Amino acid sequence: MTDRKRAHGLVVGSWIVAALTVLALLYAVLDHLAASTVGGESHMHMSNAFFRVGAGAPTQPLLGSALITAWQLDPVALAVLVLLAAGYLTAVALVPVRTPGERWPANDTALFLSGLVVIGLATNSSIAVYDQVLFTAHMVGHLALVMLAPAMLVAGRPFSLLVAASARPDRTRSMLQGRELSFLTAPPVALASYAVVIVGSHLTGLMDDIMRYTWAGQVEHLVYVVAGVQFFVLVIRAEPLRWSLTTPARWLMLAIAMAVDTFTGVVLLQSTTAVGMRTAPALNVNALSDTRTGGAIMWVGGDAIMAAVMVALVIGWLRHSDRRQRDQLGWAEQARRATFTEHTGLAVRPASEDDAGFDDDTAARSAYNEWLRSLSRDR
Repeated sequence: MTDRKRAHGLVVGSWIVAALTVLALLYAVLDHLAASTVGGESHMHMSNAFFRVGAGAPTQPLLGSALITAWQLDPVALAVLVLLAAGYLTAVALVPVRTPGERWPANDTALFLSGLVVIGLATNSSIAVYDQVLFTAHMVGHLALVMLAPAMLVAGRPFSLLVAASARPDRTRSMLQGRELSFLTAPPVALASYAVVIVGSHLTGLMDDIMRYTWAGQVEHLVYVVAGVQFFVLVIRAEPLRWSLTTPARWLMLAIAMAVDTFTGVVLLQSTTAVGMRTAPALNVNALSDTRTGGAIMWVGGDAIMAAVMVALVIGWLRHSDRRQRDQLGWAEQARRATFTEHTGLAVRPASEDDAGFDDDTAARSAYNEWLRSLSRDR
């Protein structure tokens, strides 16, 4: 009963805070629209009221006091982040109700909420204020949205939490392993999506529109986060999805992604044409130099984040001998079980769940012996 009361309080509190925040953001949007209209004529594009409230033209270098003092308000992004936080906390509160005595790890909650904070900073802090006039600032925000924040969100195990908090976990797990989500999270698809997003948004001319138009920048933010989650959900931690990669396979995915980042960064670093960013006379920026510096940030910063993730995976792999054993037997064991199912018709669990249990299972042994007897009769 105590767990239910605690869960009820956390759920109600989370959604009250979320509702009040969304109302405050709506008021900020309406107030901005009213202030920017004089005599029935709007002096600012409508999209600025929803995504860049308070973002005036920068008048001083970013690397100074402006790095701390310059802020804008992205109401749409903040509203989505607050609702995601409330939804996650609701699921956390439901775990002990669904499974009495169980508690969702506080570290996982902290990681997920920290990922939301990173997105909030990337869309509202000085990085966002300067991201249309400085390609270097835009690139820092890019790294936060496509790498850092998704890695932290996935580390919070949102899909595992969804199953743990569900009233029908088997049905939820089946939904997560359905055809559509399995296709989107298939390793080749996830890698291709990541590569297309990185290369396509930086080396095809799209970046000119992204830097100039607010709505294009918002689409970019969303695509970056989605592509990042699509990639890192296969790399960071095991989730109840269709695909479960061995640790060496995760290293390979990270290495390929690093190659994509390096290629894109080097091309930008050697570019002879500047990205079409908005002009800011007060900053006195050399557009071509800023473009090349942005490429260097992409190269060094992107590879550094991927390398940090890879080091974390190596440390975790070395600390868990059972995981090393699964990785060594992974593909061979999966092939063995698939062959067994083909000959006996008995479905068995995936190799990553319980390697020893398969060989000790009475039903599996009986089915195998019956198959051997059938071979003898056929002779």
